[in-house]
Amino acid sequence: CDPHPGNLCVDTEGNLVYYDYGMMDELKPNVRSGFRKFCTALFVGGPTINDVELAKNAKELVDGVEEAGVLARGADRLAVEKLARYFMRTFKDKQLGKEGSNVKQTVGTDLQTLTENNVFRFPSTFTFIFRSFASVDGIGKGLDPEYDIGKLAQPFIEKFTDSQKYSSKGQKRFNIFQKATGLNLGDINTAVTSPKKIAYIEETLRAMEDGSLKIRVRSLENEKALERMALTQQRSEKILLTSLLLNVAGVASRPLLGYAGGIGAAAFALQAFMTNAKIKKFDKTQAKFVVTKFEDGTPPKE
Repeated sequence: CDPHPGNLCVDTEGNLVYYDYGMMDELKPNVRSGFRKFCTALFVGGPTINDVELAKNAKELVDGVEEAGVLARGADRLAVEKLARYFMRTFKDKQLGKEGSNVKQTVGTDLQTLTENNVFRFPSTFTFIFRSFASVDGIGKGLDPEYDIGKLAQPFIEKFTDSQKYSSKGQKRFNIFQKATGLNLGDINTAVTSPKKIAYIEETLRAMEDGSLKIRVRSLENEKALERMALTQQRSEKILLTSLLLNVAGVASRPLLGYAGGIGAAAFALQAFMTNAKIKKFDKTQAKFVVTKFEDGTPPKE
């Protein structure tokens, strides 16, 4: 619907009434299910959730985003989950009134890589969802500067998640008791299988020491540095070839050889100019996602 102030009212029983359903669309089952997973993972646990539970919820959030068709299948899950953990923690901190960490410092390189790989795609129906949320949020903040849709939605999300997990309040209390005391299948299974896990870790470490197991580590920062280095090398090569051909054209005794040298120099000079433009574009893109600081913590001058 189109929830601006003219299309909203409250009836005599205190219910919110919506008018004008001109902006409507039907969410596909996968989008609806994925969006539900996304919202549940984002709100469940409350603002004081610990990092372990938040990491689990981040995986579920990424699953929901992928199911909704926003995230391309086959994308770098580790980078996406890292991004999800950052934004979820920032959202939780905002609910507590805290300031989040700098996005460039924390996930700048990962965000840049994912953006360049075009792994995100928003379905057209999300336009209606975002506009609805933005309209409701704008109306709320216009009436009350302290309005926070996240804080208001938190109790309803918790009630919804509880209804999905527990059939009654007694079951919820019993589950909390089991988690607090360790008397649950998960903790018992962990205690029983711990020796096997330790043995597996020992075997893995020995395999690494023997050289039969090799670990590959992907460094996005190094990849970007090598990419810029390759562009710089290409530019240097083009400039050197341009200088060489200009010298050939200058000392050539035959006009034809001089013309050929001049044309070749112009061609390589054009390529050098285009490569230099690529380097500037690369640096400009890097500046959006990566922050540079000196040892004293002061940012560089613009």
